[in-house]
Amino acid sequence: MPDFRFHTAALALAALLATGSAVATELQFNFNGSADSGPLAGETFTGSFAYDDSGAGLGFSGDVLLSSFMLTFAGQAYTLASADAAPDAVFADGSLLGLGYADADSPDLALRPDVALVAGYLALDEAYFSYEGVGAAGGFGSLNISAVPEPGSLALLLAGVAGVGVAARRRRG
Repeated sequence: MPDFRFHTAALALAALLATGSAVATELQFNFNGSADSGPLAGETFTGSFAYDDSGAGLGFSGDVLLSSFMLTFAGQAYTLASADAAPDAVFADGSLLGLGYADADSPDLALRPDVALVAGYLALDEAYFSYEGVGAAGGFGSLNISAVPEPGSLALLLAGVAGVGVAARRRRG
């Protein structure tokens, strides 16, 4: 009888967590890379972004506006507020290709390089980073994007691992 109660409680917890995560529609991502060319070659960049996925379903092709954005490069922070136009996530057939972001109006390129993130610059399945510094000297870099797990998904995974551990312990005992 105790096994039945444990399994029922685990299933109820899993259903509750799955319901909570299904309601959340904002997806969050981290990205990073480094400048591969130009005077700042080797300089790394990191950042994060989020968007509401309710408009980007299966097979979706198009752009979705970002709800948050942060990029750090060459000691400078770039945000939604510093963008020249509304930044977006770019999709083709339901796949995230990359980002559309530009901050190209720096008053002092020696202090704050102009930057851009471009989806599918040379190939549709690749995202790129570009910058411009003093004297129009600039360069490019590749961009790695990774999803941030939703808290509900992580909790569900941990609950499952704990359930397997408890079940294994009971079988030994």
